[in-house]
Amino acid sequence: MDNYEKKNRQLENLENLVENHTRTKRHLEQYSNIGDKGSKENARDIQKIREKQIKLLESKIKDEDKYISPEEHLENIKEKYISTENYIKNNRESMNDEMLKNMQAKQKHREEQINFIEDES
Repeated sequence: MDNYEKKNRQLENLENLVENHTRTKRHLEQYSNIGDKGSKENARDIQKIREKQIKLLESKIKDEDKYISPEEHLENIKEKYISTENYIKNNRESMNDEMLKNMQAKQKHREEQINFIEDES
């Protein structure tokens, strides 16, 4: 893949992330008074991940070196993923269902983030 194609792919990914972020933000604003608290918290967590991905892509597109390298970012996410998996494994019995569900959702998003970064490399 040449640099031009890579930039086009990055721009397309950036556009998709921004659109998803905007839709979710609008949804959270419109329905802030109804809905499951856990679902809204999960949506906010997803928004934070998207915001980080947007910043990462913006930096890549601008060719700035002011951000953590994708390799370092990927390693950090993988470390968090593994430590959380171990935490869940060792503490599953003492966690309530909602806490377990939230941690599993965060793990799913970490997996998505890992895949996203690996696809961009």
